[in-house]
Amino acid sequence: MKKLRFIAAAIAVFTLTNSCEDENTSVPSVTTPSNSDQYQKIVDQFMAAGAVGVSIAVISPEGTWSGTGGKADREKNIAMSPDRKLRIGSMTKMFAATTILKLQEEGLLNIKDKINKYLPKSITDHIANANEVTIEQCLNHRSGIRNYLQDISAGVFDGSIANYSAAQTLSLIYDKPADDPIGSGYYSNSNYLLLSLIITKVTGKSSYEVVKQKIINPLGLLDTSASTLLPEKLTRSYYTEDPAGNSLNDVTQIDNNGIGGQDALDGGMISTASDVTRFVEALITEKLLSPASMQQLETFVDNDPTRLEPDLKYNKQYGLGLMKLETDQGVALGHDGHVFGFGGRAYYFPKQKTTVCILLNTWSPKVVAVLNAKATLNLFFKN
Repeated sequence: MKKLRFIAAAIAVFTLTNSCEDENTSVPSVTTPSNSDQYQKIVDQFMAAGAVGVSIAVISPEGTWSGTGGKADREKNIAMSPDRKLRIGSMTKMFAATTILKLQEEGLLNIKDKINKYLPKSITDHIANANEVTIEQCLNHRSGIRNYLQDISAGVFDGSIANYSAAQTLSLIYDKPADDPIGSGYYSNSNYLLLSLIITKVTGKSSYEVVKQKIINPLGLLDTSASTLLPEKLTRSYYTEDPAGNSLNDVTQIDNNGIGGQDALDGGMISTASDVTRFVEALITEKLLSPASMQQLETFVDNDPTRLEPDLKYNKQYGLGLMKLETDQGVALGHDGHVFGFGGRAYYFPKQKTTVCILLNTWSPKVVAVLNAKATLNLFFKN
């Protein structure tokens, strides 16, 4: 979600790199919907804003489309292509929530239960609110539990924290105050690390392995990774807080250290735009969950507008690992995702029966402004 302000100071210790090349490389899929020219405009807008690389995929009633622009690795001059993998950040939460609901369907848990039914006191006694909140309140971010980002980021930048597991990361918030009272909380990545531990507890398996078994393998998402092992063709990532978009730094190692640990189901997965689009389409069109589970997944609570980024006020509600946008094209269901140098979003538009995904290997004010803009989403549809 919102970037921490001290990132700029910490990132300055890294060597500055040259600005990205102007060359755009777009690779459309075999099926070419009539809207493909407008899809290409989205690629062009990101490149004009200074993105190093972008990958976009669309599934619509007319067919599928994928396109890319820029570089997967600027220093080695490797072009972005549809099979290049990027970190998807908090889009991982959709996979986690789906897995939890599938386990509920199997009778292994109940989202109305308190999390301390599944987790030991050695954990819950040390996390404010944890003995009183339910699985559901973790899923919809109404637990008030402290977001660990404020406790981990400095260590990730200076190298003292690297590849922490879900349990190790949660230990950073032990015996510290909650962010909010129970029931009125806001977005906290810690919620999804607690859910990760619950998945492991009720299955006896790594939560990453369970996600593979329940979602990745059945859907045949061959380019999607839930693992501590880095896949081939993972792109580099780049970051700057310069409003003009200059002085982009390679922050790949920071991303890998910050979110590369075991069972980081708050944001640790890696994928392609095409795979994410296939997953979101399958999820929202009820190919993964029962109708009863879908009803719970799409039970939304209102977001506090005062805590949203100014350009994301249309992010009105949050369900169970699911954001609900009110766009110019109607409701959109899906999730945004950010790591330090990666960003993107994936949404299904029920009215148009269209699924879209944008993945970027760049974080800068100009690029994020294009990503967040309602107008960008409009380009996926005919005028």
